[in-house]
Amino acid sequence: MLVFLIALLVVVIGLVVFAILGHFGTHLEDPTGTSPFESLPRGLVTAEDVEQVRFDQTLRGYRMGQVDEVLDRLRAELQARDDEIAMLRGDARPVRD
Repeated sequence: MLVFLIALLVVVIGLVVFAILGHFGTHLEDPTGTSPFESLPRGLVTAEDVEQVRFDQTLRGYRMGQVDEVLDRLRAELQARDDEIAMLRGDARPVRD
């Protein structure tokens, strides 16, 4: 009987602590997927492609190599689109590498 009362007391104290700290009703983040990293697909990059990119998480954030690869690809893609728009508009803008 004493063990039951102690267990009940621990549960009640735990519920009170959770209520005070406001943990009831909070939304937990989606779990991190364990699928391997997939970079942007070849060809034209769409907004949906960028939205689907997920980086592997490490102790201090994300894997720098993966992030750098995606950012370099996006930079090149945006530059190519800017150059094409300038060419179609007839702007005398030099094409950058």
